[in-house]
Amino acid sequence: MYLIGIDYRNRNSKEVLKAYKKLLSEGIDIKLVEDPKELIDSVLKGCVLGGVRGTLPSSEVMSYLRKHIGRFYRASILKNPFIGEYFFLVPVGIDEINENNSFRDKVTIIKYILDFIKDSGFFKDVKIGVLSGGRFSDYGRSERVDKLIEEAVNIVEYIRKTYNVHIEHRGIVLEEYLKEGFNVILAPDGISGNLIFRSLALVCGVEGCGALVLSRRRIRFIDTSRSGTWDRYYNSVKFLKNLFPLK
Repeated sequence: MYLIGIDYRNRNSKEVLKAYKKLLSEGIDIKLVEDPKELIDSVLKGCVLGGVRGTLPSSEVMSYLRKHIGRFYRASILKNPFIGEYFFLVPVGIDEINENNSFRDKVTIIKYILDFIKDSGFFKDVKIGVLSGGRFSDYGRSERVDKLIEEAVNIVEYIRKTYNVHIEHRGIVLEEYLKEGFNVILAPDGISGNLIFRSLALVCGVEGCGALVLSRRRIRFIDTSRSGTWDRYYNSVKFLKNLFPLK
């Protein structure tokens, strides 16, 4: 069984109901859950095959999840508009990068992403594109831009030494990464990552499957925006089903 959270007070819950009915029509064992604790507990205890936040409040669901698994990050699963294949955008949680430990957080995110890909086989070849605050030619325009560029260069150097993986930093040029099929995009921070997600998914309608939760503990849980359309909730369950098929 799969669970989708629903808060009937949220006007967008009609989209969850559409996804729920579509999944039922395909013979998928799915249940709607109104209690954030029931949703998370069921996933963590392995009582279900996976869970999706749906329209339940993020403040309740994610804080309860953090209480039980500690620090985590979210990787939004989006379809590349240029080549039609999925890629991960990280981080997309507005509070997921600590300014005082930004380098450590980003290195940890990449580690969790690589561990997930290795275990799941989701991508055959990994290409990581690191975004910063500007092009290399913009260095010197502001302290914040300089800091982001320097940090991105250091991340690339560290990851290349630590893992056998393709990783590049070209500044701020997201479009180049996507046109060339990079399948992991590391945003400068959670706020900019969230804005990129909203611009692509909620404004431009780029197809997506929610955001995978990444932590030391592997869990089958997808975070979703309460502003999503029915197909995003539907895709999230299908992603879990296809990624972790019944044996």
